[in-house]
Amino acid sequence: MQDQLQQYPDIKKPKSKYWKFVIGFFGIIVGVFILYIVGFWAVYYYKQWRGQKAVQELAEALKQAEQEDYERAMADTYGGKTPQETLQMYIDAVEKGNYELASKYFIGDKQKKELNKLNNTNENEKDLGIYLEFVKTAKPWRSSLEDKNFVMEAKTNLGSSIFIRFIKYPNGIWKIIEI
Repeated sequence: MQDQLQQYPDIKKPKSKYWKFVIGFFGIIVGVFILYIVGFWAVYYYKQWRGQKAVQELAEALKQAEQEDYERAMADTYGGKTPQETLQMYIDAVEKGNYELASKYFIGDKQKKELNKLNNTNENEKDLGIYLEFVKTAKPWRSSLEDKNFVMEAKTNLGSSIFIRFIKYPNGIWKIIEI
């Protein structure tokens, strides 16, 4: 029997090739699985990192915008030390026909809109007079000066009301938000 094994030395090799193949196949499967898991977590952490970076960039942009708004508000000197004073300055400017000045008593992003409104109202002097008489009747409405917001109410003869909202800028100046 020994002689037969020596004659055919390759008889045991098929079994060892089989096990090498099986182990290699499972090694490849395990390797692919490990690469998949590693890739999955890498993508997960990359997305998480990108999300955190986007949030940080947004926070920085908001902080920058807030700083710019603050600086703009501190530089804006048009307005009074009280809401009533600001409203009176607005009324005086409108009565004099200085709509550019009157619009500056509004907060920054509303100034152009108010200037356009006043310029359009100027075409009908009667409407402007009624508007001013209406605004002159404004009285404080459920607000306190300690707060940074203030509301005044103007009533018509017909019983309807409009509200004039104010905000206090960081430099102590009151600005009109809307009429």
